[in-house]
Amino acid sequence: MAPNKEMEITEKVKSLYEVMQEEKVEELEIKSPEFKLHIKRKNNSGPQQVRSGVIENISIQQDNSEVSSAPTVSGDTIKSPITGIFYRSPSPSSPMFVNEGDVVDAGKTLCIIEAMKVMNEIKATEKVRVVNILVENGKTINSDQALFSIEKL
Repeated sequence: MAPNKEMEITEKVKSLYEVMQEEKVEELEIKSPEFKLHIKRKNNSGPQQVRSGVIENISIQQDNSEVSSAPTVSGDTIKSPITGIFYRSPSPSSPMFVNEGDVVDAGKTLCIIEAMKVMNEIKATEKVRVVNILVENGKTINSDQALFSIEKL
């Protein structure tokens, strides 16, 4: 990790920790496509307490394990406008919005991307044939990642 980036992360962690102290939060965990952060405060409440809110455990990990790698695709594609979780259907028991080989009209929902607990429908902007679905259902995807290989009709 670059020294400037490491310093920036350290400052953000310190800032989060200060908020944790002020709000009396004992444990904080943040997960994003880029990293996981886990902070746990150790709060000694006995008479030998030297200082309150000692950091017991901080763990920051690069987390690229869940992010789908974007395959190299030639031709036309439909890309994700946001980072989130890719879903091919509105619920696990519902049929898929589209399958490979389907011809869809403009305005038809192709998939849903969940970002910050909001379900965002991704719709076709023109009539197309879905050649390949490039992302696995339920996987985290990045903004501008190719989701579908298409053929314009």
